[in-house]
Amino acid sequence: MKVYTSYFANGKKLHEAGIMMIGIALFPPKWFYGVSLQQVAPTYSILHEDTEERYVERFKNEVLAKVDPKEFIENVKTFSKGKDVALCCFEKPGDFCHRHLVADWLNEKLGLGVEEFGVKVSKNPHYIQGSLF
Repeated sequence: MKVYTSYFANGKKLHEAGIMMIGIALFPPKWFYGVSLQQVAPTYSILHEDTEERYVERFKNEVLAKVDPKEFIENVKTFSKGKDVALCCFEKPGDFCHRHLVADWLNEKLGLGVEEFGVKVSKNPHYIQGSLF
């Protein structure tokens, strides 16, 4: 099973690639009837932080610190039945989004190599996150 990140609007491309969407947004879109694993979603309060720095700090301390990454991935495997998955929320790939923090966390803790679906990475990537604010 390969784990990607993506956004809900990319659903058609993900489906065509045989990748299962798993929502990680606090409030998935009304049309989305797939699996949602909200234990790695930002809280309503975190979503309304004034700065990106404070958002990141709170998300890491209040959300990710309380989730066991091995258990999270086991849940993903259970729901996906071994299929490749994309952990999805709303923001476009270049915009600031908690899914990038989740990907970094999974890469750091489990060495999974989570990357954004459909985004080409150069040998010397220089990624600049957009701002949520």
